[in-house]
Amino acid sequence: MKYQVTHTFPVSLEKLLHAREERYKHLDQFPDLKNVTLVEETKEGNIIKQKRKVSLEGSMPAVLSAVLSDLSLLEDSTFDTTTNTHEFKIAPPGKDNVFTIKGKSRYSEKGAGESERSYDVEVSSSLLFVSPIVEKAIEEIHKHSLEKDRKSISKFLGVEA
Repeated sequence: MKYQVTHTFPVSLEKLLHAREERYKHLDQFPDLKNVTLVEETKEGNIIKQKRKVSLEGSMPAVLSAVLSDLSLLEDSTFDTTTNTHEFKIAPPGKDNVFTIKGKSRYSEKGAGESERSYDVEVSSSLLFVSPIVEKAIEEIHKHSLEKDRKSISKFLGVEA
């Protein structure tokens, strides 16, 4: 299942990219991000690689709770500071067959004092009989998560309460 999401911000690309990085250093100000833990980060030239653990406690669909013993996800991501492109893969630890979210987001200047972040995402599941249900549920959760993320960036930038 594929989908696209685009968020527009009333700030320059430089400010948007700064907010993208800095807000994780101030988690006390962003309760919606407290379920995310940075496990590992490496920087090599213009490439930033991160591994994050995301807790799904309280938001895991019932159809998945029975299949997963660990109610968390692991995200592997690579951000290229030259192209402002973020590639990611998110899946339950050791259970890529249950579902996988793969995607790419691009940060770009939209106009004077305006920038955007656009996502191309694909959710896949190999669970027999229920994969369409799983994919739809994960799509909705991921879209909600992206919206919470947008709000945290906007709050960090002071453009949304």
